[in-house]
Formats: sequence, C-alpha cells, structure tokens
Amino acid sequence: MLGYLTSAAVYALLLLACVTLWRRRLTGSGLAAAFSAQLGWSIVMAAGAAGLPVAFRLLIATEYLRDLAWALVLTHCLRGQGAARVGRSLQRLVGALVVLVILGAVSDRLPGATASLVAHLTRYWLWGGLALSIFGLVLVEQVARNTRSAHRWTLKHVWLAIGGLYAWDLCLFSIVMLRGSSAREFWLVRGFVDALLGGLLAVGVGRITEWESAAFLSPRVVFFNATLLAASLYVLVMAVGSYFVRELGGSWGGAGQVLFLAAGALVLAVAVLSDQFRAWARVTVAQHLFPYRYDYRSEWQKLTRALSQSGETPVYDRIAKVMAGFVSCASGGLWLRDAEGAYAPVGGDLAPADAPHETGCQEFFDYLLENEWVFDVDEARAGADRRQRPNPPPWMLENPRIWLAVPLICESGLLGFVAIGQPLTSMSLSWEEIDLLRAAGRQVASFLAFEQAAKRLAEAHQFEAMNRLSAVLMHDLRHLVAQQALVVQNAARHRGNPAFFDDAILTIEDSVKRMTRLMDELRGGVLAEQSQRVVLAELGAEAARRCAGGVPAATLEAGDRSVETVVNRERLLQVLEHVIRNAQEATPPDGSVTIRVGQAGSRAIIEVADTGEGMDAQFIRDRLFRPFDTTKGERGFGIGAYEAREYVRKCGGSVEVASTPGRGTRFIIRLPLAPALAVTAHALPSN
Repeated sequence: MLGYLTSAAVYALLLLACVTLWRRRLTGSGLAAAFSAQLGWSIVMAAGAAGLPVAFRLLIATEYLRDLAWALVLTHCLRGQGAARVGRSLQRLVGALVVLVILGAVSDRLPGATASLVAHLTRYWLWGGLALSIFGLVLVEQVARNTRSAHRWTLKHVWLAIGGLYAWDLCLFSIVMLRGSSAREFWLVRGFVDALLGGLLAVGVGRITEWESAAFLSPRVVFFNATLLAASLYVLVMAVGSYFVRELGGSWGGAGQVLFLAAGALVLAVAVLSDQFRAWARVTVAQHLFPYRYDYRSEWQKLTRALSQSGETPVYDRIAKVMAGFVSCASGGLWLRDAEGAYAPVGGDLAPADAPHETGCQEFFDYLLENEWVFDVDEARAGADRRQRPNPPPWMLENPRIWLAVPLICESGLLGFVAIGQPLTSMSLSWEEIDLLRAAGRQVASFLAFEQAAKRLAEAHQFEAMNRLSAVLMHDLRHLVAQQALVVQNAARHRGNPAFFDDAILTIEDSVKRMTRLMDELRGGVLAEQSQRVVLAELGAEAARRCAGGVPAATLEAGDRSVETVVNRERLLQVLEHVIRNAQEATPPDGSVTIRVGQAGSRAIIEVADTGEGMDAQFIRDRLFRPFDTTKGERGFGIGAYEAREYVRKCGGSVEVASTPGRGTRFIIRLPLAPALAVTAHALPSN
C-alpha cells in the first residue's frame, strides 16, 4: 500500500505543477488528464492494497484508463509533430478500447449475450493489459521516430518515463501469464516504480518550451481538476482513516469503518453541492493559480448566451442574473430610463414591479455617466467613501441587499443601471472586477439600445398596419354615406325647392368636416383644430356630459375653475373621454368616478379617480401603455391609453397612474399652465 500512496503523492504534485508552474508551457489537455488518471489509479490500487472493498472491475477500469491516458498524450505528440495520419489511426484504436472499458463497467446491465462476451473479456483482463503495454511501447517508438532531432533532447525524458511505465507493465503481465504465479514482488514495488518514473516525467516536462503557442488551459478545467484533486486527496485521507478505524476499533471496527466512510461521503457531497463553497473555491483557485481572476472568453460567452437566448425567462431578468454572476452574486436588478427621464425597475429580483422609480439624485447619475464607474454602495452606506462622490438614492442606501451599481452607458447617454446584490462569499472589489463589469455594462447597454430601437420600429410597423386598416374602416362608415344617399334620393322630388338646396349644402358641409377630421385622426395627420387656451374645468364638465350614458356617472370637483392650459381642445377632450369611460367600465354601479381640476407649481392638473377594481404594479408597468395590448378582446384595439399618454407628452406634460387592486385607480394628467396664469392658489398635492 505504501508504494501506491507514494505514487499518488508524486502524481498529485505533478498535476498541481501542471496547472500552475507549467501551465503556460503545456497543452494542458493531454498531460493533465494523464496525471489525473495516474492519480486515480494509484488511489484505487492503494485502497485495494489496504483491504478496502474495491470492485475488481473498478481495478481493471482504472488500469486500462491509466494506460489509455498516456496513449492519448503520445498520440497528441504525434499529431503535433506532423504525423497526422498515424495519429488519427491510433486515436481510432484508442476510441475502440474506451468502448470496451465502458462495456466492462456496465456489463451487469447489458443483454445476456453481450454481458457474457464482456464477462469473458474481463476474465482475460491480463491479455488486455499486455496488449495495451505493447501498444504503448509502439506509440513511444512512433513518437521517437517522428520527432525532429532538434526536439529530441526536450522530449526524451518524457519518452523514457512513459515507456518505462509500459515496459514494467509488460514484464509484470508476461511473468504472471507465463509462470502462472501472482508475481507478488512486482506488484509490491509497482507503486514505487511509477513514483520514480514520475520524477523522470517532472524533469522532462520541465524542459518543454515548444508547446507554449498551442497551450491554453481554461480556468474552468483548472477548477475542475483542482476540485478533482482535492476530492481525491480527501478520499485518500478518508481511506487511510477508515483503515485505522477498522484496525483499532476492535469488534466494532467494521461498523465504525462503514460509519466513518458514510459520514465522509456526506460531508463531501454537501461541500460539492454548496453554492457558497463553490464560489469560494472558484475565487481561491483564480487568485492563486492564475494571473487573472477571470476567463474572459468564457465570461463573454456567458453574457452573449444570456442576451441572445430565448425562453420563458425575460431578457431583463437574464441580464440582471448574468451581471450579478460575474462577481459570484445570486441577485441583481435592472433599472432603465423611461421617456420622462425617470429610472424604472424592469427586471431582476432586486427590482420588483413596485420598486421605486428614481427621478431625483441627478448628480449621482451624472457621476456614473461621466466616470463610467462601478459604484460600491456598501462604502457609501458605511461612510467609508474617501472620494467624496455623490450619494446614491436613499432607497438604495436603505436596502442592505444592494452591493454595487453598474452603469449602462451607450452613445445616447446613461441608459440605466444594474444593481448587484451581496456576494455569496466575502470578496473585495478589485480593478479586474471593475473592468469586467464596465465592459459588460457597455455591451448590455448597446444590446438594450438596439432592442428599444427595434421595439420602436415594430410599433411603427404596427401603426402602419393600423393606418391601412383604418383606410378600410373609413369606407364602412355607413352613417355618413347614408346622409349623402338621402340627399341624392330627395333631389329628384325637391330639385326646385331653394330650402332643400340650403339643407343639402349644410348636410354635405357637415359630413365633409366630420369625415375630414376622422380621416386625419386615423391617418395620424394634423387635426383641423389648432391649439388654443382651454379652461380645464369646462373641459372636464364637457367630458362628463359626453360620458353621461355610462355608470357610475362622472362628477366634477374643480378646486380652481380658472386653471387654463394651451392644447388642442378636441384631442384633450378625447383623452379625458377615454380615461373616464375606462374608469366607468372598471367601477361597479355603486362606486364613484371623480374628475378633479387644480394646479401644482407651474403645472395644471386634471385627475380622474375611481373606486373600481384597480390594477397591480406589474400590469401598469408592462401592459397599460403598450400599444395593441388590450383586455377588452375584440371590443378594443389597445391604443387608447398609449395615444392618451403620447399626446400629453407631446404637449409637454406627463401621465401618472396610481392604483391599488380592489381599491381603485387615480389617472393624473399634468400639463403646462397657460402663460398668463399666476402660479398660486387651490393647488392639488404634487403626489
């Protein structure tokens, strides 16, 4: 057992050196895999020598895989030296041997005839070991033959070491087969021989300098190998410990050994499945084994997948998650600037639908834009910010879950920001994290800007289709056509009556005006009426009269009946009609719909409040103002709320909706006051 433990220790050190000291001078794939296979073989053999219950097929599998791993290293050397045809042929043979090993491992689950064949092959495993040894020596000869003389000094120790492994196995299996004995002495010193050849490998690999251009070792592979190495050493320690438990436990030794191994396996499983442990291990490996903490190629591929993939998870949630994942955080939130300049939450678990819309702290957002800096909220929260930077919004400081604020900057300015939650394991923010997050923020901002432009283009196409539909609908306005038809029908009987002609002219004039106005509205053209001074109290009363047929009836509460604004009267009246009718449809007959008029500062305010069913924050954010999204089925096009908001914005105003499910909704329209008005009395609360 001691020889195999020595071999395990030697190849564990070689594997560690392969992923640290030599990683820039090796291909990484071949030698790291071979050292790992040799380490696994040594551990299994040591466990078997210690008397632990190791399956015979596991011993055979590790024996074969060890030989195959070194064979793959040699075929890689062949491919690297130009013997491509020989290398491809040998790799096909290696693949066939791998299939045989896999069949041996699962032979118990194969059909009867196949299982019998595999069992027969397993029974003659010595022949397989002998064949692999001969095959390995042939590979060594091929590598030596196809290597240029300039490189032989570099690789000769590697050939000798791998050839020595195969030669010792050839002698061992030959003696066992020819003499029919167990060759116990050869088995006892086999681990020591492999350990000595490992020293020769260390000398040979240390000389290699020609593979640097082809060498690339992914941090993911290093993390996997480091985890495998740690797990192997842990299993080795557990095996030795269980051996002493069995030897010193007396009559309870066997039971104690089983309990010891079960507890160790449980601890290993808990550690491997722990997100916090994996995050700590990843950071530790990156800090100690790499000059850079991140594999930027892998991280960029991760970001690209998050931006491009489609699925049930919204893209805003994917962006928040991948940005947080860069710094081993589990939570994040995305805020984007809306048309009114406020930063609204759109995705991520740190940005729920009812999270605050940030309209203040302009100095903070200007700082993010000018410096393109990742802001450490923890520093500002603890008062440890020595650079005297502007404070973030109060709600951000009051939320202990938020750690960082990453700006999203594109050509048009600050598009938004990503809030990143606290890391799974303690870590400091270095220049590498800052650069990675800044670059990722730039990429995300470009993607979001493109997506917003695509949405605007799609909406324009939808409106274009709507215009075509409207042209068809205009031909179906039969009540207008009926007026003209009636004039034509009566013309034959009243042709000589001057009063008939006067009425006909008035009818035609009225029809032309109405049709012209309707066509202009449907085509998005300019309305016949121009902007003018409008008294909001009178406008509210007129809207209430037009909606008198609905229930409950709308009532007017005008705090100041002199409040005026400059708008297109007919358009604003249509906006109010739409809001009032929606409120009536959402309110039971015993409820109320109230119109309030007033002013706050330099703004005229008209508010429609109801006691209806209300709306949740997510519906208001995602659907209320989205064109062609309707809850009325075939009775509506879903453009009323969108057109109302767009017209108010066109007039320099804003629309605010405050709603509570089950309690009602307040639809608040803010418009600039008419220039001649004084900004005084009867003000409505600004909120």
